[in-house]
Amino acid sequence: MSELFQDRAWARHRRRTGAVLIVGAGAVGGFLAEELARIGISPIGLVDPDVLAVENLVRHPLGAPALGEPKATALAEKIRREFPPCDTRGLQADFLTLAASEQRSLVGEVDVVVAATDSVACQRYVNRVALAVGKPVVFPAVWVDPAIRDAEVGEILWVLPGRRTPCYECAAAFRQGGSDAQAARGARVDIQLVALATAQVVTALANPGDEGSAILDPERNALYLHGLTPTSEGIRAVFPVEGLSSRTVRVPFPARPCAACRGWRYVASPQPAGAGRDDPVDLNTGAMSGLVASLIAVMLLIATVMIIVSALVSGKHV
Repeated sequence: MSELFQDRAWARHRRRTGAVLIVGAGAVGGFLAEELARIGISPIGLVDPDVLAVENLVRHPLGAPALGEPKATALAEKIRREFPPCDTRGLQADFLTLAASEQRSLVGEVDVVVAATDSVACQRYVNRVALAVGKPVVFPAVWVDPAIRDAEVGEILWVLPGRRTPCYECAAAFRQGGSDAQAARGARVDIQLVALATAQVVTALANPGDEGSAILDPERNALYLHGLTPTSEGIRAVFPVEGLSSRTVRVPFPARPCAACRGWRYVASPQPAGAGRDDPVDLNTGAMSGLVASLIAVMLLIATVMIIVSALVSGKHV
């Protein structure tokens, strides 16, 4: 593709750059990939084990000619054909079943990872691989709750490595008792809205020095997005205004050490500068550090009290 063509393609807005891996090429991942390509992101990697089925047509960017084809490879071909400046590659595979070395390689080659699958197990695993390799990861989803309409609320969680933010598993603990979040529910228009907002988050993470990165609140790491529909009674406390609205949310670290990122409410500071990104996860490190410090303090207090009591008793016997 000639430089002249590319200059004209981004004549009306500056091209954003970066490499992104999208695990899950379904409705959310598919629309997200197309939007990122037009923003300027390249290369884009797509990983998905499924083929396009008839029931996918009403919500997926691929149409009837791609029925029966692998979503990842067919979507990559479509993007390359329709928008040649973007180098898009598809891999028909279940991320969970890939060799550990290939998982780490795929994640390590990009600036940002997106987990857009409908498998909680896969989402958790992508979270752990991204943490181990030291890459930001984004989790777009929609709320699923009997009290609200499907996809009425979109949720976008972003996770920074080194305990700079709580991770996906921390958010799962935070969400318990509330609405669940899944990647593949709702109508096409709701899914596209989530995909567009996710593209902005991904672009900001891939270009941290860009003016657009200001959309990321350093104190918060989740975005709740309400679509252009009447607000269900069950979520009026979160979205008191009818129609399109959004709010950023601070997802807290859990009360106990997280099994994935080791962060918890009382020991949640970033890893020291010398810590290696590929260090194995020790689930007890944070908890033990705090426990040892507490025990030392208690022992010193007991010793001080004993000295004072002994001095008082000795004084009475003089």
